[in-house]
Amino acid sequence: MPSHSTTSTTDAPLPHHVTTPLLTLITERSLDEDYAHVAMRRAAAGGPPPRRSRLWSTAVAVAAFGALATVVAVQTSRDADVQELGRTALIRQIESERSEVADLQKQIRTLTDARLAADELNGTLDEQSADLTTRLQRLEVRTGYVPVRGPGVRFKVASAPNAVPNDEVRDEDLALLVDGLWAAGAEAVAINDQRVVALGGIRNTSRAIHVNGRPLTPPYVIEAIGDQGTLQARLLESGPGLAFFGLVNSLGFSYVAQNVDDLRLPAASLRALRQATEMTTTIAGGPDEEGATP
Repeated sequence: MPSHSTTSTTDAPLPHHVTTPLLTLITERSLDEDYAHVAMRRAAAGGPPPRRSRLWSTAVAVAAFGALATVVAVQTSRDADVQELGRTALIRQIESERSEVADLQKQIRTLTDARLAADELNGTLDEQSADLTTRLQRLEVRTGYVPVRGPGVRFKVASAPNAVPNDEVRDEDLALLVDGLWAAGAEAVAINDQRVVALGGIRNTSRAIHVNGRPLTPPYVIEAIGDQGTLQARLLESGPGLAFFGLVNSLGFSYVAQNVDDLRLPAASLRALRQATEMTTTIAGGPDEEGATP
């Protein structure tokens, strides 16, 4: 029997359309179809067949277009990767910025709480400052080192006519009247425009009365700022006031009192304060012991 040689399917060559790249295959088929179409048209018109050079030019153009399309596709893929990387980086940046914003918001809350606490403290300090200012003003009025004005009572006191020197108005008599006015609620007192203050005094030098070291001449005008409705009545109820009016009756002093709606009392002249300095001494019975001497 004749022998037949069996050929494996794997040894047979693959068809051309299988091994040819897709872009080249599309180009060749497109060129063949175009060539055939042009040839048929020219044959029908009685002309010569088309030259292959033109077809090759068309093929080159189509190939260039295909290459360009491939480049565009690759570039588009690369751009997609870049965009994905940019999107990831943007997301990371947004998350980082969100964390920073949260930290800033926390700082804002802390600073707001601190500002509210400072405002509350400032309010307390303002109240204390206003209270201290009021107390200072009262002390300035009481000490006499600021001018003051207000309603009060004016007293005019003088010795009896033809009074002997021992029966004339003296410093202690005016001091009784002033002490009685302080006890009655007077806020400020002046004698002949000399403000009565703690560091001053009412003194007799020979037959003249001195206030704050300045001599006064009769009649003596005592002005006191205070409540007009109660000042004179409370003066009569005070111990110094009763003692003064006893002298008025017994020695015949001239005494006139009147309410004044607007008294103006000057400030007292400032005087230097004396300061006490602590002195150290060694006490017998113990070395290096210190004490203050009166």
